[in-house]
Amino acid sequence: MDKPDHRTSLVKESPSQPQTKISLSILQLSKVDTVFTCIFPCNPVFQFQRLFTRSRLQQHHSAPLLSPSNLKPSSSSSSSHHYSHTFSLIQDSAVIACLRGNSAEQAMEAARAAVNGGIAVLEIVRSTPGVFEVLQALANEYPTKAFGVGTVLTAQDAKTAMKAGAKFLMSPATVNDILDDVRDTDVLYMPGVMTPTEIYSAHNAGAKIVKIQ
Repeated sequence: MDKPDHRTSLVKESPSQPQTKISLSILQLSKVDTVFTCIFPCNPVFQFQRLFTRSRLQQHHSAPLLSPSNLKPSSSSSSSHHYSHTFSLIQDSAVIACLRGNSAEQAMEAARAAVNGGIAVLEIVRSTPGVFEVLQALANEYPTKAFGVGTVLTAQDAKTAMKAGAKFLMSPATVNDILDDVRDTDVLYMPGVMTPTEIYSAHNAGAKIVKIQ
């Protein structure tokens, strides 16, 4: 009998009903590998703890992927310090969890399970119902963790996320309006890129870190 593959979903997804999912990405050397996806309802705390411990062990045997010292200071030394802290937390964690929920209640349940399992950096996808309310509740409940919003495409959504307590924002492309809005704040913006030209353009626009897709 084949052993279950824990890199895939623990529960089969019904095509007629969306599910709440968390995907974990392990940061090693120059690549980011998605190694685990959990579909709720399930109890993933043990799985998170095991993967988190394994990723930390792997990190000790590899060169750091990220280095806060490479961040260029912004015009505000205070904001530079804060986003450097978020940057350091991402590096030290070595795991970025991505939560895509089909309800606010399941998103909260999934996020709490992830944090209890050792997750320190959690991205909540914009399409999650009540995403900003979920973000605000988590930021208040776990002030030492880094919660952010993914697939942010407008400056208005970026501003709402920042007011709700987002420590970082992600987009599938570089949105210059968002870069302008976060420039003098403590929020780290990670635009998505695919080519060397896109990386160069994002860097020139002021991005401190990019997400290679």
